[in-house]
Amino acid sequence: MCIICCSPVGVTQPDVKTLKTMFDNNPHGAGYMTARNGRVEISKGYMSWNEFVRAINYERFGEEHPVVYHFRISTQAGVNPEMTHPFPLTSDIKNTKLLDLSCPIGVAHTGIVTLTTNRADKEYSDTAHYIAEFMRYLVRDAEDMANPAILSAIERTTRSKWALMDGDGNIETVGHFTKEKNGLLFSNGTYRAAKMFYPGGYTGSGKYRAAGNNNMVIREFYEDEPWTL
Repeated sequence: MCIICCSPVGVTQPDVKTLKTMFDNNPHGAGYMTARNGRVEISKGYMSWNEFVRAINYERFGEEHPVVYHFRISTQAGVNPEMTHPFPLTSDIKNTKLLDLSCPIGVAHTGIVTLTTNRADKEYSDTAHYIAEFMRYLVRDAEDMANPAILSAIERTTRSKWALMDGDGNIETVGHFTKEKNGLLFSNGTYRAAKMFYPGGYTGSGKYRAAGNNNMVIREFYEDEPWTL
């Protein structure tokens, strides 16, 4: 279902190991957004780890930079650079295909928007449709972006998680995000490496084993950090 990682100003950036884990667990393309000179700058469409880490190394992000990272698992419109995140907040859905751009507000999403899901649509994802057809008219500016009532409306109509950034680098999230001790925000537990073990069953201490093929377990799930959405 993808993962979002938010690093507000004053918070350390995720290390390379964490970025690689997120990419490996959500391998259908990556992107990021930051704020510069009163605009949100989006760079996305990285379909390989080497491409992505090269771009991040070039950026040299530090604690002074607000950054939202996104790693995708496709649920609609296939695996392609154009439908990676983040997206600009736009009423023209064609703009969601742009790979490098600046805009007033950027958006990243994880989950499935039932309202705009259409499996027959091979061009645009449910996220792209929701942004252009609904969110753009809920969030008109940075003030709207910080309005709790509007953010609540987005959560109620999508039942999923979002991160929005404005040109000043303010980040607003929708839905539950885990806040680590270092201040980083994660939309789910796929920033942690999956553990391999035998066989399925409850292990105690709030941990479960999920059986895979031939009764081999492929992942470990945590009750406090669900491996979902």
